[in-house]
Amino acid sequence: MATFKITDGINADLEVTPNEGSALVKYFKRISDLSIDGALLALRSGVTLADPAIQTVTVGVNFAQPLDVGTDKVDLKIGGGFSGSLGVFKPDGANSKLFDPDPYEDPIPVAPDERYVSFGVMASVETAIGSTSGDLTFGFKAGASVTITHYRRFAMKPVPPALLDAVNSTVAGFIIPGDIEDLEALPPGSVLTLNGVGTLKFCATADLLTAVNPLASVALPAPLPAVSLKAGGSITIGAEVQLSGEYQIRILKSSQQQLRLSYYRKSGEAFSVNVTASVGISGGTAGSDFLGTVISAISSDGKADEDELKKAGLSADEIAGIEGTLKASVERTVELAVSAELAIDHEQTAAFEYEVDLAALSSASRAAIHNALHGDLAALTSDPTSVPLPGIRVARDVFTNVRQRKYSLIINLLGIVNVGMVSTLVTVGKTMYEPTTGQLVISDSASASRIGLTVMNVGVADAAKLRRVMAENFLITVAYRGARSAGLQPSLTTSHSFFALNQHTSQQTVRDELDVSVALGLFGADDQDRVVDSALEFGRTLFYAGTEYDDALATQLFLDGERPRPLDSYEKAGLDALACLVHSQDDDQARLFPTRDPALWRKMKEVGQPGIAALFPDVPTPVIGAIIADYSLIRWWSDAMSATSRKLANIRAFLAAHPTADDENNDFKKLRNDLAGHLRSVAANTKEDFGRPWGLIAMFIVSGRQAGRKARLFGDNLSFTADKPIHVETSAGASS
Repeated sequence: MATFKITDGINADLEVTPNEGSALVKYFKRISDLSIDGALLALRSGVTLADPAIQTVTVGVNFAQPLDVGTDKVDLKIGGGFSGSLGVFKPDGANSKLFDPDPYEDPIPVAPDERYVSFGVMASVETAIGSTSGDLTFGFKAGASVTITHYRRFAMKPVPPALLDAVNSTVAGFIIPGDIEDLEALPPGSVLTLNGVGTLKFCATADLLTAVNPLASVALPAPLPAVSLKAGGSITIGAEVQLSGEYQIRILKSSQQQLRLSYYRKSGEAFSVNVTASVGISGGTAGSDFLGTVISAISSDGKADEDELKKAGLSADEIAGIEGTLKASVERTVELAVSAELAIDHEQTAAFEYEVDLAALSSASRAAIHNALHGDLAALTSDPTSVPLPGIRVARDVFTNVRQRKYSLIINLLGIVNVGMVSTLVTVGKTMYEPTTGQLVISDSASASRIGLTVMNVGVADAAKLRRVMAENFLITVAYRGARSAGLQPSLTTSHSFFALNQHTSQQTVRDELDVSVALGLFGADDQDRVVDSALEFGRTLFYAGTEYDDALATQLFLDGERPRPLDSYEKAGLDALACLVHSQDDDQARLFPTRDPALWRKMKEVGQPGIAALFPDVPTPVIGAIIADYSLIRWWSDAMSATSRKLANIRAFLAAHPTADDENNDFKKLRNDLAGHLRSVAANTKEDFGRPWGLIAMFIVSGRQAGRKARLFGDNLSFTADKPIHVETSAGASS
C-alpha cells in the first residue's frame, strides 16, 4: 500500500507506510492523509518518548476523506474530518495507570519506564449485527458509533524510541481484531479497546433450585389428602441470553502468545437482559416439556401426577398456555439471576473475561474466539466439560453462579394443601406468573380470582393482589400446620414474602427496604448507612424479602409449649415490628411513641380509635392518621393471632386426649370446623399492611427470630443478598 501523511498543527509531516498485517492494509478499502487537530502534539524529529517535553496528551485526528472498512463488504464507515485520535501516555509516578479514571473501572498499571502511544478511529456500524461470518461489527448495533483504539507500549530502556518512530509504528501497525490472525499480529504489551452500544449473546445451561411454597385455602376437606410434594428439587434449563447496552471489548496482549479478552459494561450503566429458555429442559426425571419437568421436580410422586394429567384431558391450547406461562416464569427468573450477578460487585465491571494462549488453540477454540470477537460468546459460555476449548481459560463469567444452582425458581402452590396433588391443582386451578420477580403461581380458582385472573387458566398475576392473597394464605397455612392438619411433610416449609420493583429508587426507599434486612438479622445498621450514602439515586431496583417456617416454627407462632400465646405477646411483637420500620429522624417519628411507652399503648387501647388523637398533642394530622392505622393493624393482627392460638390449643388438647380420633369423630369435626370458620373470618378481614414488610417482620419476631429468612436488593449500581436457614445463625454476606 502507498504511504500516507500525518500533518501536525505546525506543518510538520510524517510519512507512514502501513504494515502488511495492519487493519489499514487488511480492512481499509483505502486510506487518506491525516492531520492532527491543533498543535498539542508536534511531530518533532530528534525527540524521544523519554524527553521531559513529552507529556500525556490526546489529540483529534482529521481524515481528509471518508473511509470504508470491512472484509468482503463495508462494515464500518469512518467519516471525513474529525474521526480519530492520536495520543501519548506518560506515567506521572510509580502508581500510574492507563485509563485512569477508567469508565470501565479496570485501569492498567504503567511502570515509570514505560510509555503508550495510541491511535484510534471513530466509525459507525454500517451493517446489521452478524450479517456475515467475517464482519467487523463486534456485536454493536447497526448505526451505532464505535471507537476502536490501539495502544502500543514502548520501553524507555535500554534506549528510548524516537517520538516519530513510535507514532509511525503505532499508526502503521494499527490493528482491528477481526480474527485470530489480528490477535497474533498484536505486539506484546498492546492494548486494544472497542467501545459502542450493542448486544452480547451467549448460550448456557443452569440448574435452578425449585423453592416450593405450599399454601392452604381456607376450608380444608375431610378426610385430609396427603400432599405429594418434595423439597430440594431442581430443573436444568438451556437459555439463550442477550446483554444489551454500552460495553467495551478489551484485549491486553501480555506476551507473544498470551492475551486477556474482556467484555466490560460501563460503570454506572446497566445491561438490559433478555432470556429465551430452550424449548427442552430436563429435570430430575426424564422429560422435555416444561410442565412435566416442573411437576417432576416438585412432586414426590411424579408418575401419579403424570397419569392424572393424562386423565384430565387438557386440550392442546390449554397445555400450550400453561407451558407458555411456565416458560415466562423461568425466563424472568434467569433474567433476574443474571442481573443480580452483574450487580453483585459494581466495581467489577467485566461481565466476561478469558485468558487465551494463542499457541494452544484448537480449531474449536479458534472458532470460539472468532465468534466471541463478533459478540457471540455461546461457545465460550457453554459447559466446558461438553466441548473442551484448549488454550482458553475462563477468568470471569457472569453466568457461573447462575449455572451452579445459586438461584431458585419460586413456585407458590395456593391450595395444594386442599387437593394434595400438583396435577390436580393445575387442572382445576389456574397457572400464572408474577412478572416482577418471576415467581410461578399455581392457584385454586377461588384464590386466582382474588389475584386478578378470572377468565383464562393462565396469565400474569397482579403483584399487589398477589402479595395480599399470599399473605392471607400463609397465615391460614401456618395455623393449620400448628393444628397438625396441613398434611405437609416436615421437610417442606411455608413461606411469607414481600417484593417490590422501583423504577427510580431514592435513598429513602433503599433505607426503608434495608430496614427489613436489618430487622431480619441479615444486615447491620452501619452497613445500611454505608449503602444508603453511596449514591443519591439508585435507578431501577428490585427488592425481595422472605421468611420460611416448618411445622415446629408454625406451632411456635401460636403456642408456648401447648398453651396459647397471650395477647400482649402479639401486641409487643407488632409494636417491635413497627419500631424496625420507623426512625427517630423521620417526619412521622411520633409513630414510635407507643413502641417506647407501654403505658401510652394501654391508654390507646382504653380510649380506642376515636380518642387516640387527643393522646398526641402537637402531632400533625397526617401523622395522627398513620398512628391510628398502626393501632388498627396491630390490634387486628394480635386479636386474630390470639384467637387462633386458643383454637389450636383446643385441637391439640383434644388430639392428645383422643389420639385415635379421626375425621369421623363429631367432636373433632366441630373443632376443625370452628378453626376453619375463624380462619375464613381472618382472611376476610386481613389488613393490606399484613402483606407488606410489617407483617413479615411481626411474624418473624413471634417465631423468636428463628424463621429462615432471605433478602435480595439489587439494581444498576447496588447489590445486597443474604440468607439464614431455620434455627441456624450464620453470617450474612453483602455488597453494594
